[in-house]
Amino acid sequence: MKLNSIESEILIDIYDADMLPEMPFEIENYNLIEEDQKKKRQEFSFYLKKLKGLALIKYEEKEVFVNKTKYNNNNNNNVKIIYDKIHIDSKGIKLVERYIYSNSEIKEKCMIWANN
Repeated sequence: MKLNSIESEILIDIYDADMLPEMPFEIENYNLIEEDQKKKRQEFSFYLKKLKGLALIKYEEKEVFVNKTKYNNNNNNNVKIIYDKIHIDSKGIKLVERYIYSNSEIKEKCMIWANN
């Protein structure tokens, strides 16, 4: 499965946040499609859930997301608040480190591939 540029950036930033705790990742760092803050959180959580589904990151849903009653069909969730108790999993670490190694001469982030 191919990760899009936002998913790749999120994965790398979670890796960085785990390796260097003073480097938190925040929704504002990403060029998300949604403009409304509430919808941005839902879009961001959509990407997090995809990365978790690929076993690249790990978190307990009840510790990370606070849900509201109104459901957003575009992003398939009703997330209201996101907490930062998200960590990279061993598969994600291997993927990011392979990416960093193979692109050590390239300064900017680009698309990466996730192998199932």
